[in-house]
Amino acid sequence: MINKQVFLDFLKTNYGMEFSKEELINRFSESEVDEQILDRLLSEIEVEHTYNKNELVASCKGGTVFFKWINP
Repeated sequence: MINKQVFLDFLKTNYGMEFSKEELINRFSESEVDEQILDRLLSEIEVEHTYNKNELVASCKGGTVFFKWINP
């Protein structure tokens, strides 16, 4: 199961690439319980970073949330 730091490290490693919330859940979940936990984690991160001006951008396009690390 992924935790917040593993998720942030994944985005840092893949800076400049944009990942949808659904794509990340599919990539890192091994069970339905994992999916629920990861969904909550990503929602927390989304709220935390939506209005902050930093390296992680969380944006919504067409009803889908995307995450992107913008600095190497």
